Amino acid sequence: MFLFGRKKAAASPVSNVEVSAASRLQELCGGNEELYRALSSLMFLDPKKIPTSFENVLNEAREFEEKGNSLRAEVGYRVAGGISLYKGDVEGVKTYFSKAASVAGNSHPEYKTMARLAGEATNVARKYYESSDSVKI
Repeated sequence: MFLFGRKKAAASPVSNVEVSAASRLQELCGGNEELYRALSSLMFLDPKKIPTSFENVLNEAREFEEKGNSLRAEVGYRVAGGISLYKGDVEGVKTYFSKAASVAGNSHPEYKTMARLAGEATNVARKYYESSDSVKI
């Protein structure tokens, strides 16, 4: 289709992989919309592509928190929580998402959801990663 003498770019269709991944996660959450929203925004699609180690992420988060850089501390704790989720570490999920929530204030309610539902979130994430073609635990 032409718009003002130029060919209008066609909207790219949503890939079937993205739709099936989202619907798979929703299915695994068993109707718990709060958990689904938190996981869909905080889970890593491919945790193996994180370029730094868990220890480095955690050390940097602590250093940023000590220096008063709350935004970077929040991001560090959020990444540490996501890695813990991937590893199946329930206590890590609780600890690091609680820290992220504490540093962020009330700006990210999904952090509190993840900390509160850490056991259920970890189980859903494990099943999701086990069923994923690109990510194997």
